[in-house]
Amino acid sequence: MNKQEFLAALARELEPLPREERYQTLNYYDELIDDRLEDGQDEGVVIQSLGDPKAVAEELLGEEEQPLAPGRGLRVWVIVLLVLGFPLWGSLLVTAAVVLLCVFLCLFLPAFVLGVMALSLLAGAVLGAVGTPFLIADTGLAAGLFQLGLAVGMLGLAALCAVGFWYTGKATAKAGKALWRWLKRSVGKGRRRAA
Repeated sequence: MNKQEFLAALARELEPLPREERYQTLNYYDELIDDRLEDGQDEGVVIQSLGDPKAVAEELLGEEEQPLAPGRGLRVWVIVLLVLGFPLWGSLLVTAAVVLLCVFLCLFLPAFVLGVMALSLLAGAVLGAVGTPFLIADTGLAAGLFQLGLAVGMLGLAALCAVGFWYTGKATAKAGKALWRWLKRSVGKGRRRAA
């Protein structure tokens, strides 16, 4: 086999390659053969040292990487980085969720405490007022009136706590909605930037 036959056979075997890569490869082997011929080697020996054109083409095609679909390579890297970075971003995500939960709990805690205080003071006032006649009958008028006064005082405190609960609850609900909207906007901006 001479140089022209070798290059023609190699060109046939390299058909799957794009035209530009095929021409570059053929030019490389053409120059390689010419360089060896200039060094004084016999054409047959040079062609034989290169091997069968089919084997050369299979080796070249095997080295050729299949291109990834557009965007697929990026998705693969994102998945790999997400998996490898999970110990870092996972703990940060859990921390952010716990902090957010604490913020919401602290936001609603005053209204909850005022509501519980209003109910407990109301229950104490009712029990004190209902128990007053029994205390008067058992220990005397002074102790009964003292207990009745305490019941009326607890009823007044229950009313104050109920009013505080009402206004604090309304303000807390507004603040919670505003915080939730801000959080949704912040996450939405981050998603739009990522896209």
